Parts: sequence; structure tokens; C-alpha cells
Amino acid sequence: MTTEKQITPWSDARKTRGQEVHRLISGDLPDVLFRAYSVVDPTMTELPKTVLDGERTKFRQIATGDFSDTYYRDQSALARNIAQQVSFVKYLEAYGLYAGGLVKALSAATRGKRESVRADLFQSLLDSIFADVAVAMHHFFATEADTDARAMEVLGTAMTALASGDLSHRIGDEAPEKIARASEHYNEAAELLRWALHEIEATLGEVRSGTRSIASSVEDLSRRTENQAASLEETAASLSEITETVKGTSEGAREATAAASDASRMVTRSGEVMETAEKAMGEISTSSEEMASILTVIDEIAVQTNLLALNATVEAARAGDAGKGFAVVASEVRALAHRSAAEAKSIRSLITSTSEHIRNGEKVIAEVSTVLGQATQKVAEIDHLLREIAASAQEEASGVDQINVAVGDMDRMTQQNAAMVEETLGAAVTLRENTDRLGVLVGRFQLGGATTLPRAS
Repeated sequence: MTTEKQITPWSDARKTRGQEVHRLISGDLPDVLFRAYSVVDPTMTELPKTVLDGERTKFRQIATGDFSDTYYRDQSALARNIAQQVSFVKYLEAYGLYAGGLVKALSAATRGKRESVRADLFQSLLDSIFADVAVAMHHFFATEADTDARAMEVLGTAMTALASGDLSHRIGDEAPEKIARASEHYNEAAELLRWALHEIEATLGEVRSGTRSIASSVEDLSRRTENQAASLEETAASLSEITETVKGTSEGAREATAAASDASRMVTRSGEVMETAEKAMGEISTSSEEMASILTVIDEIAVQTNLLALNATVEAARAGDAGKGFAVVASEVRALAHRSAAEAKSIRSLITSTSEHIRNGEKVIAEVSTVLGQATQKVAEIDHLLREIAASAQEEASGVDQINVAVGDMDRMTQQNAAMVEETLGAAVTLRENTDRLGVLVGRFQLGGATTLPRAS
């Protein structure tokens, strides 16, 4: 039910009292109105004529109970106009001064009248005031409700646009004054969000490119790390074989050193044996010379014996038959002498040949002794070199062991790096997928054109 239908029409008697009230205080109306309007506008120095004329008409209508359609129309327009410019508290404060001023004016105008008359007049004035207040409040709150409805509609439209991802929507001048601050904040927030999403959208391209590049690089690194790990495994296996080989070489060097030492001792012993042989050959040469001297004596004896046998044969011939037996003996002695001389000659030839061989043997033994001396020196040098080689092989074996350990550590670290690369690759792929997903989310917003960072108000 509207306020118009709730106000009871006045009787003629009430209208007559109302006319009396109007007559008594209408002259005080300008001062009362000025004080009331000064609450709304403290800078006011004079009430505008149009306002005063309108207020006069309204006061006449409410004072006399003339609640016609014209009154309701004018009061609705006035109340809505006030509601758009003045807060409810200010309105009530101003209307309180207005009502109080009218009561005060009526009190002064009815001084000296009977109390019953004054009571009726005051009752009529209060009925007029509260009826006017009721109408004004109805339209004031209706205006507020309309304003609130329009404000909610404006904000709802903005929120709907925001919910649908349209960040280009702005609240314009159609927004009621009471949500001006909220509208400004919404526009600033939407602009800031639009700018932020523009920046995110611009950055997403770089991030997307970067993440894809990272993912590609990590994939490449993963492949290289796997290859490196495989190569290190092969290297570690090869180094293990080399380690065993170097250990074998070191052991062989030690054995070679021992053999060289034995050879050095044998060569030294051979030199000593050759010296003994050379000495023996000298003694044999001396014995041969002595035998040659003895053969010379034997040869001389054979010659003498031959001469004696020849003389014995001559004498046996002279003796005739008596010397025949002696002649046979002499002949045998002569033959023996010839054989002794022949054998002595043969022996001399053998001794000469043997002496020649002995001299050659002495030369050979001397040369062999010289060679053995040189060999002894070379074997000593070889022994020294082999000892150095054995020491170097031992150091090399130790170094290879350390390298083998280091390669083993590198192999384990590479395996760990490969595992970390796999994890990094997974993270890079996840980052790329999240970047793409973020790009899809940003793509749901309607950002409009490019923007710059909004300034804070």
C-alpha cells in the first residue's frame, strides 16, 4: 500500500483549522526555511525564490490538508531531488529545524488563546508536519532504494563482466553518486588487474620460450649425460683392464730386474771363468813349447841313434858272418830311429798346429773376455734401467689405481648427475606445462589494448 492511500483525508473542520494555522504562521515561513536550508548549505545567504515559492505552495497544501495528486507529484519530485543531494541525517536535521520553527511560530502566534484552541491548532500543525514527513520519507527511501538498485545493477554488471573475464569493462558516469568511490576503486582495480595480466601475458611468451628452451637443453644435456655415463663406464672398465695390465707390467719389471741381476752375476762369473780359461790356455801354450823342446831333443836323439845304427851296420858288414846278428839289431834300431823321427815330426806338426789353435783360442778368449766385460757393463746398465723401470711401473700402477678410483668417483657422480638431470627435465616439463596452462587461464580474460601501469589515486 502506498503512502498516498495510507493518509486519511481531512474533514472540513480539520481543513478549517489548518487554514487558520496557515494564516497564523505563513509569514514566518521564509525565516524558518532559511534556517533549515542553511543546515544543508551553510554558505547560503538567501533562499532562492523558486525554492521559496515551492515551499510556500507545499506548506499551504500540508497545512490545509490538501493532499492532492499535485501535492504527491511535487513532493515526490522534491523528495527525490533532495535524496540525490542530501544525506538522510542532514535531511532529518534540517526538517527538525523546519518543524521546530513552525511550532515555535505557531506558539508565538497563538499566545493568549484558550488552551483547547491552541491544542487543536498545534495538533493540526503536527498532523500536517508528520503527514508531510511520511510522504517525504516514503519518496526519500524510495529514491534511496532506486539509487541502491541502480548501484547494485551497475556493480552487478561490473562484477558479471569481471567474472566473465572482461577486464575492459568500466563503471561510467551512470553510477549513482553514493557508489562513486566504489566505482573508482573498481575501475582502478580492474585497470591494475588488466595491466598485471597484460604484463603476465607479455612475460608468458618469454617464459614459455625460456621453459621450452630449458626443457630442450635439459633433454640434450640428459642425452649427453647418459652418453657420458656410458663412456665413463667403458672408461672405468678399460682402466680396470689397464690397471691389471700395469700391475702385470710392474710385476714383470720386478721379475726382469731380478733376471737382469742374475744375468749380471752370471756374466760376472763368466768373466771370471774366461780369465781362468785364458790362464789355462797360457799354461797349455807353455806346455806345448816345452813339449816342442822335448821333441827337438827326441829328434836329435833319433838322428844320433840313426847315425849309430848306420855305423853299427857298417861295422857288422866288416865283421862278416859274426856281425850279421848285430847288423839286424842295428837295422831295427835304425828303423826305430826313423819311426821316432817321423813320429816326433808328426807330433811337432800337431804341437805347432795346437799352438796355433791355442794362440787363436787365446785371441778369442781375450776378445770374449773383452766382450764379457762390455756385456757385464751393459747388463749392469740394463739392471739399473730395469730397476728404474720397475720403480716407475710401481708408481704408474699406483697412479693408475688413483685414476681408476677417480674415474669410479666420476662415474658415480655422473650417474647422480644423470638422475638430477632427469629430475630437472621433469621439473622443466612440468614448468612448461604449467606455463601453457597459465597462458590458457590468462587467455580467458578480455584485456583490450595495451596499457601502462595505472597511477594510484
